[in-house]
Formats: sequence, structure tokens, C-alpha cells
Amino acid sequence: MSNAELRFNPTQDQEFELEGEGKYNFVRHKGRIDRLVAEGRYAEACEARYEAFMVLAEALPEDEAMPLRWEHANSRAAVTILYGSAVDHFRIGDLEMAMAQLELLVECDPDDHFESVNLLALCYIAMQEWDAFDELLLDLTDKSAEAVVARLWASLQRDGRLDDKLLQLLKSRHKSYYEELTADDHPDDEAFRRDISSERPSQRAEAREWWLLTEPLWAEFPEFIKSLR
Repeated sequence: MSNAELRFNPTQDQEFELEGEGKYNFVRHKGRIDRLVAEGRYAEACEARYEAFMVLAEALPEDEAMPLRWEHANSRAAVTILYGSAVDHFRIGDLEMAMAQLELLVECDPDDHFESVNLLALCYIAMQEWDAFDELLLDLTDKSAEAVVARLWASLQRDGRLDDKLLQLLKSRHKSYYEELTADDHPDDEAFRRDISSERPSQRAEAREWWLLTEPLWAEFPEFIKSLR
């Protein structure tokens, strides 16, 4: 696919490099978004991300997956914007849009650099898309705390009770996430921000960051947190 400003150049790895000028220059889009975030203009940043996502969605072919090469700057910027916009919609509770964006992201980034399948799994559970959730199960590994939480929540939603083995796994291997989920307070304070922005964030800070992302979901489905406690 190509036009005067847009080209999808195939690589030997069966991926594509999205070469773009004008509105298809996603490096430029990302730079503007990053500046808005740095200035604290978060609502404008969200709008800019969504506008850039719409440009990407219209550019991608409808009838075939288009895996983009992560090592290519413009392709990576496009994938990053797509993930960021999905997170924006997840945060405001627009799970249908977030789900659609995350599904597109999985196609564009098969290596899943943002571990987006874990967030997609939460969308599927909330929307009761069980067939789609079951197709993701192979990607929801015990090594990922977010994946364990998703599987544990799915057990409650489907069976009416928490899976004992998954609960023990969360408590033992991913203790910080269990403690964060069951805590009364989750302060987004200076100490947390200093930790999470450091070169090696603590597990506690990573768990807090994930909680702050998913908090709107647990406000809508409070029975999961109650069951964990």
C-alpha cells in the first residue's frame, strides 16, 4: 500500500516499516503528545493521541494484519500512540473502544512490547467475551502478575469463586500485587513517582502503577476486591 505520503515497506521478517510524511509522520505526532504531557495538558494529549490513532486506523488495510517493525522509528511511534490511546479509553471506562484498539495493537505488534494482552484480557472479562478470552489464555502466563490477576478475576466471574491455586500464586509469587489490590490506600505521591521513574522501579511501585491504571475497573466491579480481602 502506498500513496504520496504513506508507504508500508515489507521487510525480510514479514513485517512492515510504516514510512510516513505529513499526517502519517507518527514520530512528529508522538513528539507533540509528549510535549503536552510534559506541560501537564493531559486532556489535550489524550485528544492528540486519539486523532493520531484515527489516522493510523484509516491507513491500515481492513482485510489483513499489518505487523509493524518495532525497530523502525515511525512504526514504533505509531504502535506507542495506539497503546496510549487504548489506555486512555480504558481509564475512562470506554472498554469497547479500548478492546478494539488493543485487538488492533496485537495485530500491529505481535511481540507485544507493552504486554497489552493482559489489559485486553480484562476488557474481555468485563465484556463477557469468553471465547475471545479463552483464545488469549496461552499468552496469560504465571510469570506476569497482571495475567494472574486476569485469570483469577475470570474464575470469579465464571465460577462464582476465586481459583485457589491462582490465589496462592498471586500471594506468593506476586505478593506486591496482592497487597496493592487489597490495600485501603494507593497514594500517588512523590515517593511513588520517584520510585516508578527510577531506572529499576520496585515491585511495589510497579504494582501501584498498575492499580492506578485499573482502578476504574475495580470501582465498577468491586466484588473482585472484596473477594480477595
